[in-house]
Amino acid sequence: MSPETLQGCSRQADYGATFWYTTFMNIDMSYETGTELLALARQQGYPISAHQLVRWHRAGVLPRPQQRPLKEARGTCSLYPPGTGEQLLLLCALRARERRLSHLAWQLWLAGYRVEYRIIRTQLQQATVRISHWMQWFAGFKQAIYLQDTEEVLNLIEHYAEGPLRSQPLRRIRKRIGREHFSTFLSRLLELAVEDSDEIGSAADEHERQLDLRILARGLGLEKRFVSQKDSLEEYLVQFLIPQLHWFFRWSQEVHWEELLEQVDDFEVLQARDDLCTWLMRLGKSRHYRDRLPDDYPRWEMNLQEVFRTLSTADQTLVLVAWLALRTLSSSWLDKMPAITIGPDGSSY
Repeated sequence: MSPETLQGCSRQADYGATFWYTTFMNIDMSYETGTELLALARQQGYPISAHQLVRWHRAGVLPRPQQRPLKEARGTCSLYPPGTGEQLLLLCALRARERRLSHLAWQLWLAGYRVEYRIIRTQLQQATVRISHWMQWFAGFKQAIYLQDTEEVLNLIEHYAEGPLRSQPLRRIRKRIGREHFSTFLSRLLELAVEDSDEIGSAADEHERQLDLRILARGLGLEKRFVSQKDSLEEYLVQFLIPQLHWFFRWSQEVHWEELLEQVDDFEVLQARDDLCTWLMRLGKSRHYRDRLPDDYPRWEMNLQEVFRTLSTADQTLVLVAWLALRTLSSSWLDKMPAITIGPDGSSY
């Protein structure tokens, strides 16, 4: 997704096109003709053909036009809904990096534009199937952990940690904490997913425990300066973040992912999209005010808005599906969510 659409949370496809867009579209605000759209694109350096315009609206990445008879001649003209011009400019800009129409449709839809919804629904369904397969694999892996020797499991983790990683976020984490510590990071995450909450973080050796907590904190994106403070780790990582992650991993293993989209309507999907984009936008803007926070406040190096923007379309659909599932939490799982406890005064809320 382009920075202009995600970071600003705007439907305006700027790209220097404001002047020409206003000039051409002020002719008639009720519709935009195919001829006007072609001229607008050409003025912005995108010499597309009428055939290409038709192919795009038939593929669902542009709104379908209405056919109206010409007033003083035979034949018809194509009348596109208002706003098609800015959507066309964004589509042309995105094609510089992506040519697959389904992926272009996703980026346009995520920016708030109208595309054929069946394309979006298909991609979301593929994401639910992908997560469901992961959960099935993980259930088998947990069973293997209980049956196999612990040393053999650790060897499997180290082998995976040293190998090539297809996931870009995992590659970033490995680079941040170092290849030699990545297996420790994965082991600590695995504990969050398979152990009881009272067993998490309870290592026999205190020095080893603190080292593992620092590796976990760095992998999750906390700044190195903050990670070096023992009290801060206890308050924000052990008391706050670890219980939340443990709850999330346990919950995600109980969700019936392949049935998720059957339980929500199209409007709820749109709400989830807008919620996610707004949340990411606010996180991005909040980074400008980090210097005003107290020195002992946790600081995160990861810019989640930027991380999401650089994800592949398939990975972005995974994030939205997880967000959608969280929006449909049952009351029983809400009751199991741990209270956020920071400091000696107990729960903050």
